[in-house]
Amino acid sequence: MYERNRIYINSEEQGKIKDFPILFAGLGVGSVIAECALRLGFENLTLVDGDIVEGNNLNRQNYRKADISCTKAESLYKRLISINPTSKIQFSTTYLD
Repeated sequence: MYERNRIYINSEEQGKIKDFPILFAGLGVGSVIAECALRLGFENLTLVDGDIVEGNNLNRQNYRKADISCTKAESLYKRLISINPTSKIQFSTTYLD
């Protein structure tokens, strides 16, 4: 799946990052970074955000018009799992304090 990454990441490194856990807390601009990380080969992601998608988010965040009024965490989860269904992605629709 990640053969094209070999330009940047060798096979051994690819194997290491696959299960490396990453927490994304705040999924505004972080939504773009989360998708890039998944596409690079990081498959163990946790998404946390209690906010909902609004129309004014669409120009700079990784959401679609259909996501408006849905939680950012669940919307991004659905997007990422559709890209790589075998990845280990968890989400929480709460705010961190």
